[in-house]
Amino acid sequence: MRMFGRFFLEIYIALRYLRGHSRTQIFNLGTRLSLIFMALMVLVMVLVLCVFTGFQHQMHTVLWNSGNHIVIRHQSMPSLRDPAAILESLGRSEQLRQYTRSIYPGIQLNALLEFRNQFEGKSLRAVPVSDAELAQAQLKDFPRLVHYKQEYLDRLNKGNYVLVGREMARYYHWRLGDRIRLILPGGGVISRGVQVRQAEFVIAGFVRTGFYEFDLGIIYMSLSTAQRLLGMSGQASEIIVQLNQLGNLDKVEGLVRDYLPDPKYRYQISTIRRERSNFLAALQLEKTLMMTILSLLILAGVAGIWVTVQLLVQAKSRSIGMLRAMGLPASSIIMVFTAHSMLIGFLATAIGGSLGIFLANRLEAIIQLIELAINQSCLLLSGDCQSVSLIPRNIYYFDRLPVQADLNVIFGVALATMILSGLAGYFPSRQAARLDPVQTIRAE
Repeated sequence: MRMFGRFFLEIYIALRYLRGHSRTQIFNLGTRLSLIFMALMVLVMVLVLCVFTGFQHQMHTVLWNSGNHIVIRHQSMPSLRDPAAILESLGRSEQLRQYTRSIYPGIQLNALLEFRNQFEGKSLRAVPVSDAELAQAQLKDFPRLVHYKQEYLDRLNKGNYVLVGREMARYYHWRLGDRIRLILPGGGVISRGVQVRQAEFVIAGFVRTGFYEFDLGIIYMSLSTAQRLLGMSGQASEIIVQLNQLGNLDKVEGLVRDYLPDPKYRYQISTIRRERSNFLAALQLEKTLMMTILSLLILAGVAGIWVTVQLLVQAKSRSIGMLRAMGLPASSIIMVFTAHSMLIGFLATAIGGSLGIFLANRLEAIIQLIELAINQSCLLLSGDCQSVSLIPRNIYYFDRLPVQADLNVIFGVALATMILSGLAGYFPSRQAARLDPVQTIRAE
């Protein structure tokens, strides 16, 4: 019971030291400065974490949805002569079916788009699609269909119809039903003496992957149409394996290798992680640098608390001497100042974290207001200026500013701030506990 009473006494003294010299003051000057500085640090950290977490999540989602997770190709031949045998062999694995969303043959090649008597290179992907999927406009192995005409969509397997990226349609000012001309290599590969084929296609719909680069350069068509035009009946250039969760990428790659038909050395397996290794490494580097900067911000705030507690120990030396003379042990003195610094850290974390989450959820509106203010000021001052965009969305083609408040990460940062705040007050409190009460009172 005495232990609990002493604990509440220590907390009471720590709360009392938070007050200023006047009864009307909630905090003294040093505490106010430390609290404001630490709260600003936490606010900045929460804002940066929310934006960075949202950015990383958006980029990974776009990358995974727009790319092929695992691709199987022939080592030396441009096409797979019997893709059905590979599909049958992979279908024997019950575990593989458990981890995969779909396994299907596909054709991927480079084509030339004729536009205003000029030729531009585009990537062409052919994916199998059933009539039932077309009737419901639910194409599970295609990117998200954002705009289409059902009459054209129903003919995707039977005629020369294609789906183009939304950004490509905007760039060329295409509309549904417009005709485009593509030049395709016979057999699906460009080589010496290859027969080049030209064909006109009708735009049946627009798709969106969420990645500006993909949406500007990729054209989709059904596999049956590509096989008919390229003279590749029953053939494919690759087998594509799409996963349910990309955390199982390495495990599924091993299963695919095990269940490929013999001889297995004929096949080459590539994964999205290898194809996009530089991009993923850049994202990881950004994450490392961001965490380093946030750690330095936390240390800067902790240093401010350490200075505050150090000054408080010097200012309260007489009070410390009197408390020691009345029988308060050295451990209680340590507890008082450690609790004082942790209270500052707790209040700063609560205030800064709450404001950070509040502003993060409204960050896009705030940025739009800033952009509007800058553009209006520019027009008023100069009368003619170029519109300013603080976040150019066409780089990664975001519909909105990607903000995601990961409460687990924010809680971890808050907990680390609390612990470091306690450590910042612990070392000055040890100095206070060593003060001689008789010498302290006599000196005062």
